[in-house]
Amino acid sequence: MDVVFLNTHDNMTSVPLLVFTAVGSFVTWAGVIALSPVLFTWLSPTYGRLSVDRQRVVDSNFKTVVHSSVVAALAWYAYICTELPPDGVWLDAPLVRYESAIYFGYLMADLVQTAMYPHVSAFHFVLHHIVSTYSTFMAALFPAMPYYANIGHMMQLTNTCAYFRVVLEELGYKYSRYYVWNGVGIVVTFVISRVYVTTIATVNLVQLMMYQDAFSQLPLHLSLCYIFGTLFFNGYNCFGLSLICKGYVEYFWKSDSKQKV
Repeated sequence: MDVVFLNTHDNMTSVPLLVFTAVGSFVTWAGVIALSPVLFTWLSPTYGRLSVDRQRVVDSNFKTVVHSSVVAALAWYAYICTELPPDGVWLDAPLVRYESAIYFGYLMADLVQTAMYPHVSAFHFVLHHIVSTYSTFMAALFPAMPYYANIGHMMQLTNTCAYFRVVLEELGYKYSRYYVWNGVGIVVTFVISRVYVTTIATVNLVQLMMYQDAFSQLPLHLSLCYIFGTLFFNGYNCFGLSLICKGYVEYFWKSDSKQKV
């Protein structure tokens, strides 16, 4: 997929298609939520014995597993196989903008589900979704900073394993080898997509802000989106890393305790 350089007044890949993609994404993820009970009733007898609230937790996390797998695959393809220069300010990368539209539709579906079932999401997830909704809207609407928008989508790689962990817990697989290997997957993908890649991207953004006049010419709401978005998601990743470390300590501490008993 070629990257087309633009001036500041040439700004639309195809707004109707982006809107259609976002709406289609919303419908798709709402459909996944609706079909999840049918799938898990067939796959796992444990699912049917869960309370309705716990079933909704499984459904919500399964939806995120599917979504993050799709968006992460597209984002990593864009990163590896297309031209996304870190110093590209005003340029149109259609694949990244469609990724953003897909992600925006997912966030809308997730926020609607959270409003219907508040117990499925903690406060920090809601805060994350509010910030992500604004940043993905900006990334889809404006042909600007696609390298950095794509980095945000690449972080979804971790979510596939992170949210599948909750599904395994709810279905009674917490002390299985599947859970352990999934935990390894969380650590590996976190280090790759939320430590290594984001560190490089943060350094590139700082250099861009310091040495590229084009960045200062971005609309204020757009430049602030990337500046504060980078600060927020780096902080959020630090919070996520602390949860991973805490989870590993608790898991192996309890495992050792059980073995001693």
